[in-house]
Amino acid sequence: MLEIRGLMSYHNPVMLLECMDGLAIKDGGVYVDVTFGGGGHSKEILKRLNGGRLIGFDQDADALVNKIDDDRFVLVPQNFKYLKNYLKMYGVSGVDGLLAD
Repeated sequence: MLEIRGLMSYHNPVMLLECMDGLAIKDGGVYVDVTFGGGGHSKEILKRLNGGRLIGFDQDADALVNKIDDDRFVLVPQNFKYLKNYLKMYGVSGVDGLLAD
């Protein structure tokens, strides 16, 4: 990781377009990014998502500063091993796509 102006900066998203193609984002879909990090993939998902929801997971406190201000997005500050519990808590019974990079 690089340090810029005293803040930690995450890497650029890897294979961004390929990931978006693989997710085949559809209107109103529910998506999960289990490695939120710098939020690069999540930002792109939200650009392509008309309605729907995106739930991000990251246990790293540094990732919290990258939280995206969007009503369709929630960032869970936990390890994604708790995925099932948190999805249930948010009323999600199934997802249309999951990104784990």
